[in-house]
Amino acid sequence: MWLIAVIVLLGAYGYWAIHRPLPSINPVATKQFELKTPVSKLAWPAKEQSAVGIVGSRILETHGTPTPLPTASTAKLITALAVLHQKPLNLGEQGPTITLGANDVSIYNSYKGQSGSVVPVTAGEQVSEYQVLEAMMLPSANNMADSLAIWAFGSLPAYAAFANSYLQQLGLTGTHIGTDASGFAPSTTSTAHDLAVIGELAMQNPVLAQIVGLHSVNGFPVANTIKNVNFLLGTDNIIGVKTGNTDSAGGVFVGAARVIVNNQPVVIVTTVIGAPNLWQAMHDSLPLIQSATKANFSPVTATLTGSVTGHYQQPWGGSIAAVATRNLTVQAWNGSTVNAYIQLKAISPSSRAGQTVGSVTIPKSALAGQQSIPVKLQSSPTKPSLGWRLTHPF
Repeated sequence: MWLIAVIVLLGAYGYWAIHRPLPSINPVATKQFELKTPVSKLAWPAKEQSAVGIVGSRILETHGTPTPLPTASTAKLITALAVLHQKPLNLGEQGPTITLGANDVSIYNSYKGQSGSVVPVTAGEQVSEYQVLEAMMLPSANNMADSLAIWAFGSLPAYAAFANSYLQQLGLTGTHIGTDASGFAPSTTSTAHDLAVIGELAMQNPVLAQIVGLHSVNGFPVANTIKNVNFLLGTDNIIGVKTGNTDSAGGVFVGAARVIVNNQPVVIVTTVIGAPNLWQAMHDSLPLIQSATKANFSPVTATLTGSVTGHYQQPWGGSIAAVATRNLTVQAWNGSTVNAYIQLKAISPSSRAGQTVGSVTIPKSALAGQQSIPVKLQSSPTKPSLGWRLTHPF
């Protein structure tokens, strides 16, 4: 009897083992891999401290010793950002009306007497916040920078205290605001690195980005017409940002140029500081801008059509490849690393060749939107042998 029972049990087990559902087949794949780009090809100035950054990204390259140097009028970028932090404007808004008084006339006369850049003003003149920003950023009016800072913060020392705290919060430890808001005094200092970040912040502010892209403004009170001293505006897709020159600073230029990368606009910011004069700073900025916008992007390929992105190891032996359905290529900044991610889901033993089983993705960045391609099975799963079924009950 026991022999019959054993035979029955073995028969029942065999039937169950042959017909039981097979387990899912799990992927074996690298979840993340890095794509390298060629070495950077930037045309750095021979002598000046310089930097290149991309708005909205962590990409920021520098050249030269990062010694804080006088900023000249590029300090007005900080003034504008600080004021708009306190007195924000939206595109199309003029903002509050500012009535200029005797102190503003005195500030104008002081700068004029020192041969500083100015826009004439009169006591009782009324201008909007937006107009003062235009006067400060286009003809680089030193008097308007100080007047605006005093209007927004109560005094120049109060402005300096706020601006220095603001810079610290941004992590820009190489920048210090001195005795004025205009940058005319050599006590305001910065580095190419910090000015590039400040330039990026300015270009991310819609109001400032609009203003620094203007060639001139007509109908300005007293002055009537004010013109942008950035003579590179419009050259090689340059859309901003700010010039600076004094005897103590020499020449400083923060430039911004728009380029199309991966079918979307990208803004590149460059900085040259410590040039002997403004002409030299802008002259040396031009090849740097050109190299950054025209020669410093390269295609990187995460997958080619049919390339293996992972595989499935069958419990009963053998593997199945997961392959890319098409090429996945993006333009990337030279000297950077692009990350790609593979996602594969478990499959059933009844899956078929050509079935979509996952994806390869390059995440969204400042240079491109998210790029993703499907991954499919190269072949169908095989069937386990009778022996495997009988010897693998679990």
